[in-house]
Amino acid sequence: MKVILKRDVKGLGHAGDVKEVKNGYARNLLFPTGAAALADAGALANWERHRGEREAREQGLRADAEATAERLRSMKLEIAVKAGEKNRLFGSVTNREIAELIGAEGIEVDRHDIHLRVPIKMLGEYKAEVRLMPGVAAEMTISVVPLPA
Repeated sequence: MKVILKRDVKGLGHAGDVKEVKNGYARNLLFPTGAAALADAGALANWERHRGEREAREQGLRADAEATAERLRSMKLEIAVKAGEKNRLFGSVTNREIAELIGAEGIEVDRHDIHLRVPIKMLGEYKAEVRLMPGVAAEMTISVVPLPA
């Protein structure tokens, strides 16, 4: 059965895609949740008519994400935390704290889009990857320093 996705469905596709799915999947999951609509002749004609608008919108979003990624690459965050012996932290620095610091700089980033290679549990410099959209990511430097006494 052909369906037109109304929103992103993990493992299937993005909003606006036309996909072939099993009948039960469409009837039991996609249609009841409003994630997709049946791709009949009229819906497909409408989908074709609006293809240019979707592509232009996608280009605009990608350009914005690229600009944001460039700002993030040039940014160096500094986080002051309590540290004990041998530069070990009391707790750890999380992606939520990093997202709040980025937000303070005027860039809104979801904490789930920030990926740390290793947990931040000691003082030092770390790299974090911020995935803004598929194909657009920025690596930024995070410096963890002790709180002044």
